[in-house]
Amino acid sequence: MSKLRFALAGCAALIAGTAAAADLRGVALPPAPELPAFYSWTGAYVGVQGGYSWGSNRVRIGAPVGPFAPMSFRIDDDSAFGGAHAGFNYQFGSIVLGIEGDIEAVNSRSRFAGAGLNGRVSQDWQGAARARIGYAFDRLMVYAAGGASFTEYERRVFDAAGLGERLTSTRTGWNIGAGVNFAFTDNLILGAEYRYTDFGRNRFATSGAFPGLSGNQDLSTHSARASIAYKF
Repeated sequence: MSKLRFALAGCAALIAGTAAAADLRGVALPPAPELPAFYSWTGAYVGVQGGYSWGSNRVRIGAPVGPFAPMSFRIDDDSAFGGAHAGFNYQFGSIVLGIEGDIEAVNSRSRFAGAGLNGRVSQDWQGAARARIGYAFDRLMVYAAGGASFTEYERRVFDAAGLGERLTSTRTGWNIGAGVNFAFTDNLILGAEYRYTDFGRNRFATSGAFPGLSGNQDLSTHSARASIAYKF
């Protein structure tokens, strides 16, 4: 009898378990929560930027004959700047490739003087076209960039009597730098960057007030800039 009661109890437990499992199949479980989507850097953007550049360039000037002996000056090329930029990024995995162009107004004024001759070198604008490669940590991206740079320099040379001459030259150079971008919102991107720009050695020669006077200048700057952009 005890064995019979044990067998009947086991059957009852098995039937109850089967019924409970059948009831569970009819109960809808809550859906699993969605995982947060990673930020995508793919897309076009436009923005504004501003910063400060610094450098110490050497100017060499003189004439083979006449009152102006060859001279050499080191001038500071520190200035503030501001402008606008636009570009496009494409992301695959964590790698972000992009192109970008910018144009900036520059307030650069440098002076040199010696041996009866005075001069001023000024720069009012600069631009750049660059390629970028970055690595994205979701909304944070670090990148390196490089490309071509463009600008125009103006030089004014005066003697002790006030006689002067004006020369302008458009220059093409290169730049390289690195920076970081942060997607503050899905559309608003903040940035900070360091850039080195080199326009090489520019040779110039006067023709009117100072015949035979010639010179050259090394043109390179370091710069730091902050930016804000809207991504479409």
